[in-house]
Amino acid sequence: MAIYSAGRRRTMIILLLSSVLLITLDLRGNAVFDAARSGFDYALRPFEVAGEVVTQPVSRVWSGMTEVDDLEAENRLLQEQLDAQRNDQIAAQNALIENRKLRALVDLESLTAFDRVTASIIGSSPSNFDQRVEIDRGSVDGIRVGMPVINSAGLVGKITNVFPETAIVMLATDPQYHVPVKVVAEVVPTATTSVPDTVPSGIDVDDVITTTSTSTSTSTTTSIPQPIFDIDGNQIDSSLLVPSGTTTTSSTSTTTTTVVETVDVTRETGELNGFGADLLPRVRFIADSPQFGRVVEGDAVLTAGGSLSLAPPDIPIGRVANVIQRAGTAGLELEIELSADLDRLIFLSVILYVPPTEASALG
Repeated sequence: MAIYSAGRRRTMIILLLSSVLLITLDLRGNAVFDAARSGFDYALRPFEVAGEVVTQPVSRVWSGMTEVDDLEAENRLLQEQLDAQRNDQIAAQNALIENRKLRALVDLESLTAFDRVTASIIGSSPSNFDQRVEIDRGSVDGIRVGMPVINSAGLVGKITNVFPETAIVMLATDPQYHVPVKVVAEVVPTATTSVPDTVPSGIDVDDVITTTSTSTSTSTTTSIPQPIFDIDGNQIDSSLLVPSGTTTTSSTSTTTTTVVETVDVTRETGELNGFGADLLPRVRFIADSPQFGRVVEGDAVLTAGGSLSLAPPDIPIGRVANVIQRAGTAGLELEIELSADLDRLIFLSVILYVPPTEASALG
């Protein structure tokens, strides 16, 4: 009897054609099939939810067992970062204390030497046309026009209008805002591979940078032959003995002089100008000269101070976000990313600072 009879072959062909037909109808979309599928999904949904409820704890336990090493490694990395930040915070606090003592010793202006008035914003939210806010402190609190305004992150702006109990603050992004600033960065020393040919005295630099001296000492010992006898009293031929020769010793000493570079600090000055809410403030009149160092992205920007500036020196402003090369001798133009977020201002501090020129006139 044949394995596949005519009836069985017919049945298999019919099933195959039916499967192809059903798949084709399903791919092209059919209302009857869609309704049947939705019915099956609705009927089987409780079983699917029950399966998820049963398997989810097992899945979580398995994930906890297999991912514990990764979590521990991530925890160690985060702990190291936290320790480094704590160390940097302590070092920065110590540096501030030492800087304050040094400035007091040499009678230099320090930001901590000026009184401050804390205020909160009560209105006049900044817009695209007017970058100003109103605070709840005024002339009765000692605030005057031109005084700088900061928050915990850095410079925010300056006072432009003062009333007895309120004042208006012009933000640093306002097109009418200007303040002298300095761009400061520490230059990491690099090893030099070329040196000048001569020193100022005219001596070859090779004789100065590296000096090698060699000294050789020689000592000679001469032996005078003496008659030697054996135990029987017969004289021994001295030529059979190992003769005493000459002993020579040499010593060499080398002296090397190394030239070490000192750490330099880049310091550029310019003026910060606001360009509106949608653009970053810019610093102009920056000299692009190797004598003063090159300004690069990430350099710190602080107030420069001075007798005509309305802000004391060393108020943090932000960092250089972009260096724009201008044509000719116009110098560089820097876009500055402010440290203070001017869109989320709540509490501000007004520094009761009066420029030296105005202070002397008042005195």
